[in-house]
Amino acid sequence: MVFQSRSLLKSPTLSRFLALPVLLCPLGAQEATPVLTEAQAITRALARPEWQALTQLPAKQTEGAALEARSWLSPGVEWTREQFNGIQPGKREDTFLLSQSFDISGRRLARRDAALKREEGGKAESEQRVAGVVAQVREALYEVLVARERLARLEGSISRVGRFQERVDRLHQAGEMSGLDRGRVRREVELLRGREVVERSRLLQAEARLQSLLGGTPGTVQGDLLPEPPATLDAYVAEQPGAPATRMALAQEAAALSDAKAAGRWAPELQLGLGVKRWQEAGLTGNGNVFSLGMTFPTPGRVNAARVRGEAEARAASAQARLQREQDGAELRALWQASVDLRASAGRMAKEALADSGRVDAALDAAFAAGELDLLGRLDGARSLLEAELAALDQAHAARRTRIALDRMLGKVNP
Repeated sequence: MVFQSRSLLKSPTLSRFLALPVLLCPLGAQEATPVLTEAQAITRALARPEWQALTQLPAKQTEGAALEARSWLSPGVEWTREQFNGIQPGKREDTFLLSQSFDISGRRLARRDAALKREEGGKAESEQRVAGVVAQVREALYEVLVARERLARLEGSISRVGRFQERVDRLHQAGEMSGLDRGRVRREVELLRGREVVERSRLLQAEARLQSLLGGTPGTVQGDLLPEPPATLDAYVAEQPGAPATRMALAQEAAALSDAKAAGRWAPELQLGLGVKRWQEAGLTGNGNVFSLGMTFPTPGRVNAARVRGEAEARAASAQARLQREQDGAELRALWQASVDLRASAGRMAKEALADSGRVDAALDAAFAAGELDLLGRLDGARSLLEAELAALDQAHAARRTRIALDRMLGKVNP
């Protein structure tokens, strides 16, 4: 027996036959569609240079303005030549002067503080944009997931009604079912197939949107449509002061106050100059030093106008920050309550509609076979079962969208 086994293994035909699955297994592994989770989708989107450029724009703009505000005022270089004719012909004087302006009123320091506050606001706005991109990716991912689930429920309903149609066809051939009832069942199947086409189109559109956000083929989306239970309301309220929107409003308020302080300064701007002078007269030359002092006085009207405008903008920024805090607080509580209620409702609907669909369909078949349910009642029951399944999916999707909006308000990137 041992010899026979060895001779079989040495057979070229058998060796090629046994090697075929070994060669095909790596090929099947390579052709397997990669899985895409929520975290992987967020990572892929944030790694794109396009999203990085758009999200980092406010931070870079305000950073550049802050660097400019911290820099010295630009110095000036001046060269003048004086040529004399008449009484002293041939006399010439050249002056080279380097001048620098100095702010002795404190306007520059106040404007620098405003630029630094705007830099903090720009960073917060960039974080808010990142949270917005993450929310878009999450919404697109779960849109694919719910579209796929809806399509699967429709296909399941078509399969169930199709089996019932086969039963009706047999009854019609046996003379126990009229042609009118047979046509009703066929029309019901065609209506379901039409809805299947709509849901498949919705799935294709959702996958295309997700692909455009990720910049490549998304793969097989995996995830739970029903979100996890949210944290307590007190925990979310404690996180709100650190949210990007709140920090941005506070930074804009502080910047407006610094601008108003700078607008109220009336002291002049000091200009100092230092240079050399060369003169030439009748073949003689000489050198000298030049020192200049100047002041630029702002007119009272301009100072008063800038002060009025700055104070009005500061009051408006403070009012906007207060209103923003009140609105965000109310919206946070509303979203949290909606997230809790929708999740609980979706869980109950899923337990009733999705888990017992097979049992309900079998009960409908049994009732129809026993004569307890007519044809219209049987079709209405199948239709109600499908609508319950789709409604449960839509409720879970609404709970997920509310949770995404709640995370976006707090600026969460890794929910």
